[in-house]
Amino acid sequence: MTEKSKIKGFKFIRELKIFLFILIFSPQFLSAMDVSLGFKWGYREIKDPDLKEIYGDGYVYKPYLKFFPYALWGFELSYEGGYKKEGMLGLFQEESTLNIHGIQFCALFRYKVRFLEPYIKFGGGYFSYQQNIKSQFVRKKVDHHKGTFVMGGGVHLKISKILFFLVELEYIPLKVSPFEKEVDLGGFRGILGLGFNLSLNT
Repeated sequence: MTEKSKIKGFKFIRELKIFLFILIFSPQFLSAMDVSLGFKWGYREIKDPDLKEIYGDGYVYKPYLKFFPYALWGFELSYEGGYKKEGMLGLFQEESTLNIHGIQFCALFRYKVRFLEPYIKFGGGYFSYQQNIKSQFVRKKVDHHKGTFVMGGGVHLKISKILFFLVELEYIPLKVSPFEKEVDLGGFRGILGLGFNLSLNT
């Protein structure tokens, strides 16, 4: 990916954030839709066995926004960060770090049953992964991006009119080729979280 395309990508994401902020927090939007935001945290796996042995699984955090223009169908926009691990590579046990983060946009289908709200979701994600190898011979650095699909499901447990607790299981594959061998940086996520209902018609 060229420097020019990276700059265009960053500008697009910045403009999208501004547009969504103005749209979502307008009174018309909040009164017309079921809108919530919250914070999720959990544990994610690294599927590739070699990288799993070097870096291991790790923790992630996920701030998110959900909005439902229809009773059963809606959308979720979220950011995943927090996975940054250190490990020793190769015969000479060279120091290295692996950092993975990205944004996700998913469609959701939900069904309300009293104070419970089970849901499933499917969508896409755009992830960045950086690997930095501190070799005494040559310094190697990978800084790539990759799109993939996202699927999962969970349940909201309503605590009050504006507050709910959630449990979620998510699967995101992320097959990449930073060097010559293809590896899968994806895997399952087990997630817990809290959410706040922002809708004016609650």
